[in-house]
Amino acid sequence: MKTPTAAILVVGNEVLTAKVQDENGPYAAKRLRALGVQLTALLTLPDQLDVLAEAVARERTRVDWLFTSGGVGPTHDDVTLLAIARALGRSLARHPVLADHIRGWHRRHGAEPPEAALRMADVPEGTRLAGDPAYPVMVVENVVMLPGVPQFFRAQFDAFTAVLDAPPFRLASVYLGIAEDLFVQALDRVARDHADVDIGSYPRFDDADHRVRVTFEAKDAARVEAALRAFLATLPDGALLRREGP
Repeated sequence: MKTPTAAILVVGNEVLTAKVQDENGPYAAKRLRALGVQLTALLTLPDQLDVLAEAVARERTRVDWLFTSGGVGPTHDDVTLLAIARALGRSLARHPVLADHIRGWHRRHGAEPPEAALRMADVPEGTRLAGDPAYPVMVVENVVMLPGVPQFFRAQFDAFTAVLDAPPFRLASVYLGIAEDLFVQALDRVARDHADVDIGSYPRFDDADHRVRVTFEAKDAARVEAALRAFLATLPDGALLRREGP
């Protein structure tokens, strides 16, 4: 079974200027991994129409699904939907169901929506709605357009990605009491011999109970175990503190 792939574009000057800390990118990355989806890129971009359009046009051709976060509101700097339309060679069109949702929300609060609010229903032509009808997810081709507010992003992201379930990644970790330079050559050999396993080495320079964590990850647990055993066979006595997984 093919592993689904995805990329995420986090949109907002507020993130790039550190006025707001991005919560959506890390959340989505963790959830996609748990679903067995390969994340190929996580990019943070400014609220600039040309920059966003170029990124959407480029990244969506590389993955099965491109997720955007932010820039779907009613203010002058919310240009994500227009950028996506431009990247796809489409016009913006007012979606009647989204417009009705906006009208309903405002009427429940005692007022008719201003035109600025209704502009949030102006989406790339051909946009379909997925997930919960009360909080629909906007999808056009393979681009999923999500809000930037974390609570809304998470609800809509989880509703959409529930159908992307794929065989899970299998992860094993070993925690070592020796420095990287004492095993780097051996790890290089193991990585070459087990190219179908993603191997990473992560040193610590604090008061942790280990000096390096080495990870082995793939969708085939047997391949993970084979690479792990090959590496463990190279270590000196006492180097291994503990192991976890797969």
